[in-house]
Amino acid sequence: MDKIINPVIGEEIIFLTTSQQSNGKKTLLEVTIGPKGGNPLHYHRRFSETFTVLEGELRVQVGEEKMKLKVGEKATAPSNNTSGKPVRFTCELNPASEGFENVMRIAFGLAQDGKAGPNGMPKSLVHNGILMNMGEGYFVGIFSILEKVFRFFGNSDKAREIEKELLEKYGKASSI
Repeated sequence: MDKIINPVIGEEIIFLTTSQQSNGKKTLLEVTIGPKGGNPLHYHRRFSETFTVLEGELRVQVGEEKMKLKVGEKATAPSNNTSGKPVRFTCELNPASEGFENVMRIAFGLAQDGKAGPNGMPKSLVHNGILMNMGEGYFVGIFSILEKVFRFFGNSDKAREIEKELLEKYGKASSI
């Protein structure tokens, strides 16, 4: 099993099943996020995310409905932990997404190398744009403005060169 850690925000991901292992059927991650950790509200067009809580409580939003999931409960939605306590859960993507897997590896690698801000996101607009494109994530609300800025910087010829470098340094060799 492949394990990555983001030391900036204290998040940990264990790759239980990768896109390559499942022949593209699913990606299965075990995620531990610290108090107040999580992502801004977002969605993906190519795959769903199903969250199953293993320890703690996880707040999720499905459309307009907000839920607090407890151990053993699951939902398909963006994730966020506002409980003030760590939470551990699995996240299953259907179909699998090698791009999403690489986003996690690259983002955590950048954080380990001191290239992430206090919120755990890369400091570089180009890196953010590359990761937005690679992970096929789309922000909603006010964050959608940032998404357009990130994608602008992530769509240049220089960004494509940097993407190759990031994959070589942090991604899996099989994904290049």
